[in-house]
Amino acid sequence: MSVPASITVRNMSGTYILNSKLSDSVSDLLKLQNIGFIIRQAVAYSTITVTLKQYTDDSANVHLDQMQRSTGGITNEEARVLDGVEVGTENRIWGKVRGRNRFIKVADLDDEFLKADWDGEEVVEATNESVTDTWTALQIMGYATVEGKRRQVRRIVGRKGDRVIRVRQLYDWQG
Repeated sequence: MSVPASITVRNMSGTYILNSKLSDSVSDLLKLQNIGFIIRQAVAYSTITVTLKQYTDDSANVHLDQMQRSTGGITNEEARVLDGVEVGTENRIWGKVRGRNRFIKVADLDDEFLKADWDGEEVVEATNESVTDTWTALQIMGYATVEGKRRQVRRIVGRKGDRVIRVRQLYDWQG
């Protein structure tokens, strides 16, 4: 089902399912991030459901909380504040990481892969780097029309040393 026009990067709340047929494989990216074989297999062969809750707190900070769940039973939660401030956290999948999250204009992105094909002028940028390893990941989230349907799109560039992996993930709207 297409993502409704009322859903934008300023209102991403909803449930989405990864469209694995249209998405790039994330296996090499997860391997670059030292994610173990079992989790990589679970991601490759499971249905991934993502629930997003976006809200503004009493201090006017915009939050984007994410719960990912696979049919293999693996869950992962991420709580983001879209203020551009770098914070450290410990994630059950990626371990100790630091990063920042913010709204950004598509025109301000400096990578053509990350700039491509957005429906709006603004996207969400999430940068992460491992505290215990040398990988970094830059993820851009927004909406685009792909194969005639409006979908949530995530474009990710992972780096470790001289290795660079680019991945596009597409999510279908569930409500």
